[in-house]
Amino acid sequence: MRDSRYATARHPPGHGTRHTRRPDTSHPARVLLSRGSTTRPVRSQTISTQDTTTRSLPWKAIAIGAIVVALLAVGAAISASTGGDPSRAAPSTAEESNGLPDLARRDDNDPFAIGAVDAPVVVIEYADFTCPYCGAFAAETLPALLDEYVEPGHVRIEWRDTPILTDHSVETAIAGRAAAEQDLFWEFSREMFAHTYSGSKDYRRETLIGIADKVKGLDTAAFTAALDDPGLAAAVDREADESRNLGVSGTPTFIVGDQILQGAQPVDAFRQVIDAQLEGIG
Repeated sequence: MRDSRYATARHPPGHGTRHTRRPDTSHPARVLLSRGSTTRPVRSQTISTQDTTTRSLPWKAIAIGAIVVALLAVGAAISASTGGDPSRAAPSTAEESNGLPDLARRDDNDPFAIGAVDAPVVVIEYADFTCPYCGAFAAETLPALLDEYVEPGHVRIEWRDTPILTDHSVETAIAGRAAAEQDLFWEFSREMFAHTYSGSKDYRRETLIGIADKVKGLDTAAFTAALDDPGLAAAVDREADESRNLGVSGTPTFIVGDQILQGAQPVDAFRQVIDAQLEGIG
């Protein structure tokens, strides 16, 4: 019996139709993301055809080129080295991507970032609120990273909308931005992922409003109105395009300094990569 704890699941074609355009395979960045791999089995959800090995769970031109290739390589190497069986993957956790561009925004007013703007290491998280593995990361790994690295000022985490998995991916991303309008993105994110982590697939509008209502200090009426803001929808579309053009086809995907980490890895995998980054900087 296969161990699907770190499996890669793929969603069937036809879901998330607003973002199903193929990435630009001519982009120079795509060459880097396809080299090497995260060889620890991965718990991530990927856009494409259904992966039968897992049950199925659940800038700037040159700079972008570098990351795209790196991400594609991760998935290719996993498949090549394990014969498509994630339970046979080797123990290493991250792929070093020489020449990986610095994609951190380091904007002091960014509502989608948490941690010191001058933190030595930036973790960029590409995620989808409907992704169960993203929910697992939020519940099982993120709290320790916040306590051990973000609070002391060692790490900053920056979120990137990657709504690629389901018919509700875009709507939930807009909901996240509606909360961000009140500087409560991370508080909403916690409640949103708790909902997903519970196994629920209910992302109706009234459900999203109910989730937002759990966030202390959030103006539910303003949140509800923002769900229909075309500007927020356009912002989600732009960031989805950016993620796709970078070659991000699975969630969660993380860029940790100059390393790529895929899936809801255990906290020790993140500690290993972050500590190495901090040591290299120090």
